Amino acid sequence: MINNITLKAFKSFLYRELDLENLTILTGLNSSGKSSIIQSLLILDKAFKNEKNLLLDGHGTESDLKNKNSKESIELSIEIDNVEYSIEFPNNKETFKANLFPRVWHISANRFGPQLSIPISNDEGSKNMIGKNGENVLQCIRYYDSINPVSLDESIKHPDATSFTLLENIRTWLKVISPNVDFNYEVIDISDSSYATYDGFRATNVGFGLSYILPVITTLLVSTFEKNNLVIIENPEAHLHPKGQTELAKLICLCAKLGTQVVVETHSDHVFTGVRLFAKENDFADKTLIHWFELDENRNTDVTTIFIDNDGRINEWPLGFFDQFELNHSKLI
Repeated sequence: MINNITLKAFKSFLYRELDLENLTILTGLNSSGKSSIIQSLLILDKAFKNEKNLLLDGHGTESDLKNKNSKESIELSIEIDNVEYSIEFPNNKETFKANLFPRVWHISANRFGPQLSIPISNDEGSKNMIGKNGENVLQCIRYYDSINPVSLDESIKHPDATSFTLLENIRTWLKVISPNVDFNYEVIDISDSSYATYDGFRATNVGFGLSYILPVITTLLVSTFEKNNLVIIENPEAHLHPKGQTELAKLICLCAKLGTQVVVETHSDHVFTGVRLFAKENDFADKTLIHWFELDENRNTDVTTIFIDNDGRINEWPLGFFDQFELNHSKLI
């Protein structure tokens, strides 16, 4: 498991060490540094795989990522099982063992909405992977549904599911989002495509929420099949109603409790409250960390780390931290 990450002269960070837990929640104002944590994890993932061009794939050049207020070189460090590894730009010469870094599953905020078809990979080694935009999700479901069936752990089987299969539990979790919805899919190998149906209708004829949440649910469940997995999810709450967001928080916590390390970037008070409820009811508080991000007057990132206790309470409540509902409500009284 990744214990912490350190960023020096990276984007809006002058220098910051951040602890990570089984479940780490990143939240705060827009453009305050949350996505930079995710970006640094993805760059480190590439470094551990000994890939060249670490700053490509949408990350930009060194000048794009350099903190404007620092004369230091960019340095990213990470601690895995209490051993520290670091890389420095632009002259990094470190070589890491790829198997030290967790297998990363990244579901981005730009994941596919309703599509007539979802692309699949024709690479034999990628058939059980899910792309950051949700591509290949249906082929991944097929892989674990029929090609290489794997049973879910009892602790994350949905209580309403009739079996421990991946497909049955995906269907059951989707019914939490949209009651009684009937999910099916088809993979068409000859055209490297796939499509999902909900109650017999293509995804383009139903609401956005089901399409947005399918890769999130699938990734979380699949990540529990093996050890040493890191799931990074941006805005899991997108297009979900409050109950769906709260239930999704429960699934996130269940997977993290089982051993998957999960990093979530969210603006949702329902996800946040759902995590607090789970912590209170399931002895999970010490496995959860919340990092609140703000910018100082020089537009450098400040981070406040917030802890949840065994009663689901938090140790401090910074101004702006999930307080807008109360502020608005006070004006209505």
